Amino acid sequence: MTQPPDEPVPAWEPYRRPPKDRIRITETSCCGAYEWACRGGQFLILRQTTTGRYEETARGLYRHARPVWQALLVLHEDEHKRKARARIAARSKRRGRALPENPAA
Repeated sequence: MTQPPDEPVPAWEPYRRPPKDRIRITETSCCGAYEWACRGGQFLILRQTTTGRYEETARGLYRHARPVWQALLVLHEDEHKRKARARIAARSKRRGRALPENPAA
């Protein structure tokens, strides 16, 4: 993906769904960290907290919420790439230490 749009950092707040109100999840990020949702003509982005509850951001019209969604996906993908590079680097270090020393020296 390309650089994220110049959007402000999303402000997350607790998600409160009125009883019997339906929400439609139509997209999910690669590992389920974020969900693109629609409820009552408004769009919003959800994420699950460590306690199992949900938080929301960017609630509003499509033209407001969609750029935030796209920016989050770009940042999320970059985070996955950064973690993968760190794992590869750590693995390389471990292999370097595991090599036997030269017995002829």
